[in-house]
Amino acid sequence: MPLPTTFGVYALSEGQLQELKSVPGKIPDRRVAISAAITTPSATTLTSGDVRFIVFRPDGGVDASGTEVRVVAKVWRAMGVDATGKASMVNAGDSWVIRSMSFAYKVGPVEDQPRMLLLQPEQDGFTLAPGRYIVVVKGIGYDFTVAGTITDPNQCVERINATNGAFYSPCPPPR
Repeated sequence: MPLPTTFGVYALSEGQLQELKSVPGKIPDRRVAISAAITTPSATTLTSGDVRFIVFRPDGGVDASGTEVRVVAKVWRAMGVDATGKASMVNAGDSWVIRSMSFAYKVGPVEDQPRMLLLQPEQDGFTLAPGRYIVVVKGIGYDFTVAGTITDPNQCVERINATNGAFYSPCPPPR
């Protein structure tokens, strides 16, 4: 297993180690259904959803209860009101939101590496479907995308822009 040489959070997929970049801001608690919008694309793309993570920190500590992999959904389109007061649907552009859906990963040691921890799925053989995700470590989200055609409906939401805020709903099924 390849090991990192600098501190950070890394994805380990198909024998390749890739450093993950953090998303700005603190990741909301899982009880929050939708996060604030993320407008930057993912910097890391993995070819396979069979992924484990290596956390290499100066303090070596990770709170196992706060470590999870969360779904990041694309905001496919948004509904708002145009200048004439008529409702209209528009493309939402490059906008994503962190959803409350998560996948359980267990935390364990990396042999002979006291400042490294290995995060791996709780279920043997589990793989992430194509789409965008974050791995949450100590309240910070590290972003990555699993390549492929997105088929998971949790990877898509629509936004309604209202005077009292933005509201989200799942995308309708394809026809």
